[in-house]
Amino acid sequence: MRSGALPAPIRQEYKTLVGPSLGADSIKSGMEALLIGFILVFLFMILYYKRSGCVASFALLCNVLFILAGMASMGAALTMPGIAGIVLTVGMAVDANVIIFERIREELRNSETPRKAIFIGYDKALWAILDSNITTAIAAVVLMNFGSGPVKGFAVTLLLGIISSVYTAFFVTKTLFESQASKNRETLSI
Repeated sequence: MRSGALPAPIRQEYKTLVGPSLGADSIKSGMEALLIGFILVFLFMILYYKRSGCVASFALLCNVLFILAGMASMGAALTMPGIAGIVLTVGMAVDANVIIFERIREELRNSETPRKAIFIGYDKALWAILDSNITTAIAAVVLMNFGSGPVKGFAVTLLLGIISSVYTAFFVTKTLFESQASKNRETLSI
């Protein structure tokens, strides 16, 4: 075993100790960043889209709760890569809501009724949103199969987020919009 080994002395140049609090500090900082980002996104959506922004914010909250519930049901721990997956999912969910809202606005500008504008807006936005989410889901599946440790945790969280994002964008917000349109047939706050 030692044949061919060169005599090289080993000397210690640098020593550092990493305690368990480093991971806890990183998770705490990540959660603070997620919370601040979440609040800023909420405020932007509400200020820009008014009552519809409240609908989108509620859907985002549902989205994060669904992700956390999915992780809890699998017994997964919340790690920094998991938090990064949630942040990416929030961004994709906001993107889906913006696409839907802009399609609805476009239909309202074309003098459609609020109810018809909602139907057409969701219909036109469907394939654009599904395309981006399916592409990201394929990447997440590849990361899950070939990655390990933190990469796999990121991929699992991202895949859960994609599923819940599509669900909240097309079922939660659409249900809330349709109930709002049935109560107030003349206008839609968007």
